[in-house]
Formats: sequence, structure tokens, C-alpha cells
Amino acid sequence: MTVALRHKPRVFGLFIRCDNCLRETSRVIEIPPVDDAPCDADELAESGFLDTLLYRCRHCDCQVGRVIGVSQEKNYA
Repeated sequence: MTVALRHKPRVFGLFIRCDNCLRETSRVIEIPPVDDAPCDADELAESGFLDTLLYRCRHCDCQVGRVIGVSQEKNYA
């Protein structure tokens, strides 16, 4: 008999600044629990996952933004 461990998705908060209007917004993303998923904010920044995210400023509709901060949210049981 084996016990399967359930892994929770990792939750990160992204702080993004629009390159056009310079307004800051935040966004919460969930990283699925796969084998090579980033474990912390440093690994997330080094991974290519952020390159796959789409961005559009809700104020000026610009599609170019810079990630200025990343925080790891707590996983609650």
C-alpha cells in the first residue's frame, strides 16, 4: 500500500510596471506542481515561465511591462 503525496501549486505575486504609463499593477500566478517547478522567487525569476505570460496594462492598453518584484505567497492548509 502506498501513500500518494499531494503537492499544492506554488503561488507567487508579481508586481509589474507598465513601460508606457509607468503605473504599477499586481498579479497572482499559480505554478502547477510539476517536477521542475520553481520553488521560490529566485528560481521563478531564473526560469522561463515569466516569458510565457501575457501582459496588457488595464489603464493604457500597452502590452509591454517590466516585473519589478516577486513575492511568494503562503500556502495555507
